[in-house]
Amino acid sequence: MMNREKEKTVNKVALNQPDLNSAIPEVYTNAVLTNMTPYEFEITLGLGSNNYEGVRPVVNVRMSPQFAKEFTQLLQNNIKMFEEKFGEIKVFKPEVN
Repeated sequence: MMNREKEKTVNKVALNQPDLNSAIPEVYTNAVLTNMTPYEFEITLGLGSNNYEGVRPVVNVRMSPQFAKEFTQLLQNNIKMFEEKFGEIKVFKPEVN
């Protein structure tokens, strides 16, 4: 009986662990386009490169306005912690002639 209880516990723990066999896509982005409606935000993450003209879209992310606001606060908090640990993040803005 003890082995059966242990097996159930192991299975419960396994359900909470990410499946390492399924691939979670990773995306690098250096460009973003945004759009919004009263019901959702759409964020298109893309790549801008000298190898092609413009921005090549990589992925669209859609979320509710409420989640967009929470996500923004989460990013702001993480940027603050990053800068406290590693120093200010410099944002480079091109000069407009």
